[in-house]
Amino acid sequence: MALGIVVLLCLLVLMLVHFRVHGRDSGESSSRNAVKVDYSCQFPPSRHDTLASLQGSKSPIPSSSTLQRHALPTTRTPDFSNNNQYTPTGFSIHEIKTLGPFPDYAVLSGVPHPRPCPQFNIQTACFRPFRPFRWTYHQTMSLMKLDPDYWVELDSTYYTRLDQRRKLRRQHGRDIMDLNPGAELAARELMEVVLQNVTIRYPHLFCLEEGNTVFVNRLLDTKVDLTTTPPLDVLFDNIPEDYAIMLRNENDGLYYLRGGMICSSIGWNFGEKFNKPLAAIHEPVVDYKAKMAFSMDRFFAKMPTDAPIQRGSWNIVDDNLIYLAPGATPSPRTNVSIEECNLRVDFQTLRRLPLSGAIVFDFKVAFTPLTELKEEPYIPSLLRKQLDEAKPALTAGKIYPHLRETVIDALCEWEGYQIGKGMMSQGWEVGTLAESPFYPGWEGRWRGRVGFEI
Repeated sequence: MALGIVVLLCLLVLMLVHFRVHGRDSGESSSRNAVKVDYSCQFPPSRHDTLASLQGSKSPIPSSSTLQRHALPTTRTPDFSNNNQYTPTGFSIHEIKTLGPFPDYAVLSGVPHPRPCPQFNIQTACFRPFRPFRWTYHQTMSLMKLDPDYWVELDSTYYTRLDQRRKLRRQHGRDIMDLNPGAELAARELMEVVLQNVTIRYPHLFCLEEGNTVFVNRLLDTKVDLTTTPPLDVLFDNIPEDYAIMLRNENDGLYYLRGGMICSSIGWNFGEKFNKPLAAIHEPVVDYKAKMAFSMDRFFAKMPTDAPIQRGSWNIVDDNLIYLAPGATPSPRTNVSIEECNLRVDFQTLRRLPLSGAIVFDFKVAFTPLTELKEEPYIPSLLRKQLDEAKPALTAGKIYPHLRETVIDALCEWEGYQIGKGMMSQGWEVGTLAESPFYPGWEGRWRGRVGFEI
């Protein structure tokens, strides 16, 4: 069973939905979607004007023709001694050098820093009870505005995940992580944005020293020299999350997967998608070229820096498998009990970096024993409704077939339990909860478990 199509694919397809939700694609026909559009002269919104507050001087935003003529290359290693080169968001190499390492990315991006959480305890921390269930269940991606506090969300699996990822990288190498020449600036910027986030959010666990050239990780008791360690290695060794870097090609204006690290993929891997544009990544998807390519490419061309988004996908499994190579299939088990079933949630975010203009996907995976849903008001009824009554094409990949009967029986039992306990109303008309993607009372229960306030 494949967990959805691919996590990356799910994130890409959600962009189409974003346009439709906001009315941006109204009136478009499928024939228009199939039209080839020239994006070579289209550039994303720039936050170049923020330089005035950071550097005390204001310079004009370069014109589109300047951005075209002096584009920083993305298919080969740039000559960074040439200061008269520009990123797609209008920043010159000279301006980026002047900013120096770790500029204030909240100002540059328009995305606030997270709130500090000095009482955070990695031993008790657990992923928020993200339950992306809804009814009526149809093919949407349930987009939400990203909360900066939870862009990098660490939990008690921190050490286990890092160990799993190291083993996967040793075994699969560049199918797990790679960086194309030309993506150096984006990789460095991503590292700085992530490290700035965690040092602010978790100040007692992480910090920067020696003029922001050394990253200190008190969880691992390590110090990393940021001047000599490749940026993606810094992230891979310290942050157990997946990142995919999409860069605008200066020749055709389309976005290609130019770097990143992905360990939580089932039935596909990073290597088979590396260096491909959106259309090629989506080749297996029926009707993608005719019905989705136009909106997807246009979204990437126009996505602003200050509007990051998030979503979650789910599956019911009887394992804690985070990676499965293309072509491999897990062996079905028999006589699986409900206590052996898990809810897998893939939490996914998308944001544009302000300086390089790269679009970055971030993935994290969390497993929850399915039995925990018994105490989560309304969730068993909502999940049962989806599994029982949604279109089979939409739910077939959401649960291993050998688990379906066991899971549905348990959900029905828990529904009765919750009615008996007064946790939900008898005769409740199943629908997407107002608290979605959570459930009523989730926050108090979650905070009681993790033991901190923020």
